[in-house]
Amino acid sequence: MSQIQAFNWGEIALSQTVFIENIPHATKQAIGEWLEYADPRPSINKIIERNPHINDYSVGVNLTSTDSKNYDTRVYHPIGFLLIVMESGQQKAQAMKVAVAEFVWHFAGPKKINFKQEMELMKLQRNLLSDLTKTRDSFARKMLSERLGRVCLELGQPMPDIALLGKDAKQLEMGV
Repeated sequence: MSQIQAFNWGEIALSQTVFIENIPHATKQAIGEWLEYADPRPSINKIIERNPHINDYSVGVNLTSTDSKNYDTRVYHPIGFLLIVMESGQQKAQAMKVAVAEFVWHFAGPKKINFKQEMELMKLQRNLLSDLTKTRDSFARKMLSERLGRVCLELGQPMPDIALLGKDAKQLEMGV
């Protein structure tokens, strides 16, 4: 029997996940809620009916519900989650496809890097962040931001909020 739990990563918050080999697998209900469907589970079922290949990225598990009954259900690997989001027409899906791709990359894509490579990437990340705070040229900021995004992906980290760069922590408390 698998233990169900909430999961958060960056802008992705799923109410029902099961960790299998340290990878979060989401239920249809959790995915549908995240996509803000009025009827979460039936809406995801329709996507899966139209795209049965998505089930290749799922696994059946036995879950215990709040009524203490056991239920067999399918949970979706991050790649299955991505495929569902890509097929969804929900406004949130359109806005979140990049965040979901980064989420999938984090759990299914990063290459194994050694300690030295990780330290070099972290140094490059710090330098890019520093350069971003110093430049006011929009073209240069865009290029630096894109490079920072690639470094963050290599490190398996979400992209930092660039809007916070250069702000004093006290400004954030005041909402400035």
